[in-house]
Amino acid sequence: MPNCRLKRLLTVVLIIAWVCAGKPASAAAPPEISARAAILIEWQTGTVLMEKRGFVRMHPASLTKMMTALVALERGRLEDLVRVSEEAASQPGSSMHLRPGDVFTLEDLLYGLMLVSGNDAAWAIAEHIGKGLASEFFELMNRRAKELGAINTRFENPHGLTHPNHYTTAFDLAVIAKACMRHPFFKQLVATKEKDAIEAESGVLLSLENTNRLLWIVPGADGVKTGTTQAAGQCLVASATRDGMRLLSVVLDSADRWHDTAALLEYGFDNFRYVKALSAGDVILTLPVSRSRARRVPILCAAELSACMPRYAFGLRLEVDLPDSIDPCPGGTAVGQASLRLGDQVVGSCDLVTGAWIGPRTPLRILVCLAYKALASLFSFGLL
Repeated sequence: MPNCRLKRLLTVVLIIAWVCAGKPASAAAPPEISARAAILIEWQTGTVLMEKRGFVRMHPASLTKMMTALVALERGRLEDLVRVSEEAASQPGSSMHLRPGDVFTLEDLLYGLMLVSGNDAAWAIAEHIGKGLASEFFELMNRRAKELGAINTRFENPHGLTHPNHYTTAFDLAVIAKACMRHPFFKQLVATKEKDAIEAESGVLLSLENTNRLLWIVPGADGVKTGTTQAAGQCLVASATRDGMRLLSVVLDSADRWHDTAALLEYGFDNFRYVKALSAGDVILTLPVSRSRARRVPILCAAELSACMPRYAFGLRLEVDLPDSIDPCPGGTAVGQASLRLGDQVVGSCDLVTGAWIGPRTPLRILVCLAYKALASLFSFGLL
């Protein structure tokens, strides 16, 4: 884009918003909860709807297993056969009841990991993905956490048993859960209430039941993970979806994780709504092109443009910042930005990009074009 250009601001009041005078309505106060740390976010946009000591380092207990599952899904295959080692089978705490020498598919171990919170399954998965070295897997977990933006997180094991250098925050757990719930199998996994796992060599069947009671008692609940240790207290990352909006809540060191989580989810659904204004690839308008044979080029949304806003807010508007014209450039070049505004606050934004490659007008291109037109004329008159 040129350094000096005349920008224009196109403001469109969205049909999906209420248009009237006054300030946008705000949400009610969040509920009082017992958890020492907590956070509530809208999944699609990542908007934080409630936060209580969300950036304080805490023990995560078995919430750790979300990252264990994500790394396993990204680096392993569900059909992989995993032989359980003595060390894996002897892990203390919650268990899938694996025995040394057992062989299970990675898929069944993931169900044992996330439904019954098997520490033995976690270690078996870590050894499998880490090529026999569980410590290699821990490094993969830490690397992936940093890639996701969970910068106040450190893992020293795959299951969450207390370790002084094993910590995270409510915010980081929400970031990790947000990434996990983008994986189709993970979503299926954590929404499963009951599942049978079969030992591959003996055919012994293990019946697994999800420890997440919210799946039975909260409308729309579809995940994610429980965790409990003496140091961490009662912990829960939960997901629920209603009317096309998914909320993620995290409660850490709670006196009653079920009550705290249900209260947060109900608060979110009662007071907020998800609004999708534009999809990725939608054409906003066309712009004229300078110094090119192409007269105009379509301008597209580079990503979905959406927002999470107070349920009874009004006056949501779309603002588009674009130049009057653009120079030749490759398709997909960012040339402006679209923003969703609620009052003075930007609640969503995305880049606007060119929808086609625009070549410059050069003498050679002009000659080629004239030659092409001349040949076309000769063909049309039957002279060639």
